[in-house]
Amino acid sequence: MANQEQIGRSDESLLEDQSAPVSTARLPKGVYNNFTFEFFNAVMWQSFSSPVVLFIRQAGASAFIVGALSAIPLLLMPLTLAGSRQVERIGYRRLALICWTLRWLFSGILIPVALMDWLGYWRVVIALGVVFLFHLTRNFGVSANNAWLTSIIGPHQRGLYLSRTQLFSNMGSVGAFLLIGAMLGSNPAFSQFSPVFVLGVIGGLLSSIFMARIAPPPVTRVVTVKHSEQTSRLTFWQGVKRCFAQPGFTSFVVVQTFYGVAFFAIPSLSLIYMREKVHIAPGTILYFSTAGVFGATLASLFWGKWIDKRGIYSLQLLAFLGLSFNSILWFCIGLFGATAANLALAALVNFLSTIWISALNMSQTHSIMSLAPDEDRVLFQNIATLMTYFSQALAPMLWGMLLDMLDAHRFTFMLGGLEVSSYRFFFLISMLAGLVGCVVLFRLQRVERKAMAVREEYAE
Repeated sequence: MANQEQIGRSDESLLEDQSAPVSTARLPKGVYNNFTFEFFNAVMWQSFSSPVVLFIRQAGASAFIVGALSAIPLLLMPLTLAGSRQVERIGYRRLALICWTLRWLFSGILIPVALMDWLGYWRVVIALGVVFLFHLTRNFGVSANNAWLTSIIGPHQRGLYLSRTQLFSNMGSVGAFLLIGAMLGSNPAFSQFSPVFVLGVIGGLLSSIFMARIAPPPVTRVVTVKHSEQTSRLTFWQGVKRCFAQPGFTSFVVVQTFYGVAFFAIPSLSLIYMREKVHIAPGTILYFSTAGVFGATLASLFWGKWIDKRGIYSLQLLAFLGLSFNSILWFCIGLFGATAANLALAALVNFLSTIWISALNMSQTHSIMSLAPDEDRVLFQNIATLMTYFSQALAPMLWGMLLDMLDAHRFTFMLGGLEVSSYRFFFLISMLAGLVGCVVLFRLQRVERKAMAVREEYAE
């Protein structure tokens, strides 16, 4: 914890002291509380992610509405960008704590909603409102938290930090999924979702407590940050131009676009597929998610080292190949009508999916942290996030709309003697888009290796 001489100093002055490189591989002491925060934050997140999808679908929401949940962060990004200056003024740590606390407080509204049978379809409307507030506070919280952690964790430590963060987050997800699966069972009533949301609120409360304990390690010198009227401040469009002028940013946007179009819609829309097309019970689906998190937990021990040794593109290429193969597995679930085989295949595909998605999420976070300049860091990271949301938020909504339309017209066609319905058509398209992304990543990797070879040769 900071000593008494540091009380009253701004967050930014403390954080700049920690941005200097250090020789040790150990993370700053204050960061270790962040791992416990990530554990309980995952409990809250898992209690309000898949359960909310199952909840509103059971209340009558269409696939379009389910997909639209992912578009809400994009719709809120203009507010987040407009508030970037306030993030710096209020302070990274302070605003992150406020927003994370408000997030689980808003989510608690769903606890009584699940118990009120007379609400009917209004449950969907209220849930969408809660998700809106959830992501509004989350966007500002992420803006502050990313900039804060980027400042106190050196570039040489970020792979280690992200691996450990993923590990603790996955441990929290495993515990949450096991409890949620037991709570919902095979055919849950609306009232059974209420204790699930209670679990999420408890996880959110504990995450706020541990976030409040995160602090930079003691410093020996005072650094003040002066923002004079002459300090240059970028407008939004200037920030966009500067982002694309950063080496590697255009490639970052291209990769994230392919990821969004090809794979980002699958986690939410596959819940409908497993529940309604393959007839797997909600509790069992969440147990599959638990198996998947086990896979991501094991993989998180290696992805950080992989990035540090082999680079981001090689990890992303591996993840794209894995997710393309997963699309084939999704296509095969329920194909032959064997219940035991369906369950085993669904468990396998969830296990593999989280491994590859954790790799892409880690590489995305690492890219945003590495590309961000010291000045206007919040604006840059918000613009980078906005670029990822264009595909990652809109794709599930557009795919959901298309699936609703195809289901309404009973869309099917024959492929090699097999009947392909709307959702299997969706998995085939995701595989093809993913393979195109693999080609793009392969070329980016080759360019990166050639550039590294030139730099090494020049250094010699």
